[in-house]
Amino acid sequence: MVKIIKKVIKLLLIMLTLSAYLQMETEAARTNIKVAVNCNLPPFQYFNKNGDLAGLYIDIMNEIARSEDLIVEYIAFNETSKSLEALENGLVDAVLGVLSKNETGYLLQKTNDIYSATLCMLVENDDVPRMLYPEQDIRRHSVAFELGTLSFSQLSQLNTGNNIVMGNQMQIYDSLIKKNVDAVIGIKESMVYMLEENDTNDSYTIVHNYISSVNYSILTRRNDRVLNNSINRGISQLRASGTYEQLLDKWISNTELEAARIMKMKMLSYIKAFVSIALVVISIIGYMNYKLKKLVAEKTKEISRRVQQLESESVLREKLIEFLPSGIMLLKKDGLVLTMNSVIRVMEGIEEAETEAKGWNINDLKIIGELYRHADCDNTTAMERPAIINLNKDDGSKQIFRFQCQNINAENDKVMMVEDITKEEEEKQEIFELRKSKALNRIIAGMAHEIKNPLMSISTFASLIEKQGKDDEFQELFAKHVPKEVDRINRLINLLINYARPMRSKRERVSVSELINDSVYFAQISAKKTEAIHLKINAISEAYIYVNRDKLKQALINLIINSIQSVEEKLSDNEGSFPHGLVIGVSSYRRNRQICIEVYDEGCGMTESEIEKCIEPFFTTKAAGLGMGLALVKQFVNENYGKMEFESCKNEFTSIRMIFEEDTE
Repeated sequence: MVKIIKKVIKLLLIMLTLSAYLQMETEAARTNIKVAVNCNLPPFQYFNKNGDLAGLYIDIMNEIARSEDLIVEYIAFNETSKSLEALENGLVDAVLGVLSKNETGYLLQKTNDIYSATLCMLVENDDVPRMLYPEQDIRRHSVAFELGTLSFSQLSQLNTGNNIVMGNQMQIYDSLIKKNVDAVIGIKESMVYMLEENDTNDSYTIVHNYISSVNYSILTRRNDRVLNNSINRGISQLRASGTYEQLLDKWISNTELEAARIMKMKMLSYIKAFVSIALVVISIIGYMNYKLKKLVAEKTKEISRRVQQLESESVLREKLIEFLPSGIMLLKKDGLVLTMNSVIRVMEGIEEAETEAKGWNINDLKIIGELYRHADCDNTTAMERPAIINLNKDDGSKQIFRFQCQNINAENDKVMMVEDITKEEEEKQEIFELRKSKALNRIIAGMAHEIKNPLMSISTFASLIEKQGKDDEFQELFAKHVPKEVDRINRLINLLINYARPMRSKRERVSVSELINDSVYFAQISAKKTEAIHLKINAISEAYIYVNRDKLKQALINLIINSIQSVEEKLSDNEGSFPHGLVIGVSSYRRNRQICIEVYDEGCGMTESEIEKCIEPFFTTKAAGLGMGLALVKQFVNENYGKMEFESCKNEFTSIRMIFEEDTE
């Protein structure tokens, strides 16, 4: 009996140990990350009344963490610049809610955008007239804004004078409330939120509802591609599930709804007061007359203020159009020109005084009129993409333009954008010719080098035929080696023919996930297998591209095999240095309405000079190989109207992306 009890106790101890081990493994599988936040950006990320971090960005990050199985620890900072320093120094893994266009100077990478905010100008009610009219010379007044939200060109167009740069949105709001500045340019959503929270909305006015837009994203370190891809997947899942719109309704729409509710309550109170006054006014006609006159005067003042505001906004828009680097023109349905900026006037040789004195028609304009007719804009409501149009000049030379035309209202009024890209295209052609020449030289040198060895071998055997032709051993060597050398020459010539004469083949709608899975399967068959190589696949579903299936499959197989060979070489050269093995990743994801197919490896990597040369024919870093693999991959991608991106660091990693337009039909 005692023996049985001892056996039971041992069994229970083993089960308890196993349970603890499984729990530790489960917890270890989850990824712990530290995320820096700017706690002075309500309603996006801030400390609420309870002292807890809250806001739209916090909820977005929590949803990403839930879907990607991340454990997030938030680190609060007062300014974004301090958050970026912490990320660069490795104190945090990511920075939440950073301007996408911010030039940080750090080796960081951004995720997909998580929100697009709008900028507005906020002033005290008494200062509205002097901030709206240019003749009031607003250059004498001070304007505060957050670092990075506005460019120098935008500030110059606003004609502001004493510009004060501050670290966050709360600081610029406080500076206006404390009358340290005359106006602030801030994020509209933050300004509305703080006005409501502090019950100051009756004392201040938004004079410019829209000045510019600022996009926010999440920053990670440049070499942390795993975390960056994980966050991007979480963002995509958040948008696809509809949760993103729910969060917007919670934090942004509700703010506006609350403002509307407060306004409604105020209107109801005004109505009640008016009814009460009206009852009194019935008995006191004179007093009623007085109140009506006062009301009319107030409404007249309000209408006048609104008219001034609209006039100022119109002046601002005109200035923005005038100083754009591209040519902009507004056109009526009958061809009458409403507005043209300085770029178009220079193209057509029109003085500014002539623009106002003469009513121009599209048919009066030599260059723009020809572009308009060439693009058939009369019968086109909108051009999906800008068209590249060549026009012949009087001297016989060509002038190249980027042109786009779209309807802007139900009356078929149009807006046109024009850019003279002649010089740009000439420079591109010069670069192309230079690269073509270098590639040709490399091909010739490569041909000579690659054919030299097999020809030398064949020549040696041919010279020995007369003396040793009847020798059995010589005949056996001849039969073994000479055909191999001939096959090598034929293979080289066929590769060159395929490279020099690419054949356009039939394209079709291809599932990205199926393409990746098939390619990985065949690549594994073609390569040596080793337990030290960990192949990870992460392909998005329901994503399609319009390509030639077979050629893109071969291109992807080539990339995967290259990665396997690179990792194997690194493992061989550094035997025992990587006990947990090395990773090869094959993934796909969406980026700006495009599909990216990425092959990532922790292999030998490439230097910057090797990256520049890797797609050239006959260039290789391998001890044995023809050096045509990446050149053919590049050719396959070009044939399918895609593009390639390379990222690599010697002895650390290589990432190659094939990018195609998504087929949504």
